[in-house]
Amino acid sequence: MILPLVVGPAQTKITAVTTDKDLYHSNEIMKITIAINSAGNLDNATVSIDGIRDQYGMMRITHDMPVNLSPGPNIFFYEYNLPSCSKCSGLGEGTYQVNVTLLRRGVPLSTMTHSVELKQ
Repeated sequence: MILPLVVGPAQTKITAVTTDKDLYHSNEIMKITIAINSAGNLDNATVSIDGIRDQYGMMRITHDMPVNLSPGPNIFFYEYNLPSCSKCSGLGEGTYQVNVTLLRRGVPLSTMTHSVELKQ
């Protein structure tokens, strides 16, 4: 009998990145939900969230969330308060990206992007 040899960390990936709405206005709170599926325990990982690049090239969202994953689905939440004046903050109306990366020891394991619309 031949048994399969499994080497390396268990398969872990981001399965969904969603927001509570598709369209946001100034001073609203964006609620981001991140779903990650893990085949096993994964301690000392990081969920890195960045996005909504303003006209000056700066990311308005930059947040690292330390996480410990258990086998199966894992759900995480993050809230971002949009500026009180989007246009004054260098955010014109349009489509913006929110990028989520799962890292372990600085090595990316999975990445997913979600788009949102901003209006004044």
